[in-house]
Amino acid sequence: MAHLPVTGRREATGALRETYELLGKRALPPVYVPAHGDAPGIVRAHSLDPAVMRCAFQVSGSLNGQGPLEWPDRELVNAVTSRLNQCLY
Repeated sequence: MAHLPVTGRREATGALRETYELLGKRALPPVYVPAHGDAPGIVRAHSLDPAVMRCAFQVSGSLNGQGPLEWPDRELVNAVTSRLNQCLY
């Protein structure tokens, strides 16, 4: 299985660093805050393209940041939707 290199917040420079800083202003549910102190893996997985990273998490923030559901319920809806779309993450 091939592995793509990812760049964490600590090693990021340029546009990627700016994107990490922007995303760092968003509150994360405690379960998403990794013990290693860097960005969560799902965020670092997008580090190959800072523009795509920014778009992906702005959209997810818009979709998941508002509404009547609490965070765990939104996460469950996201997981079920991903499973139905055969997107296993």
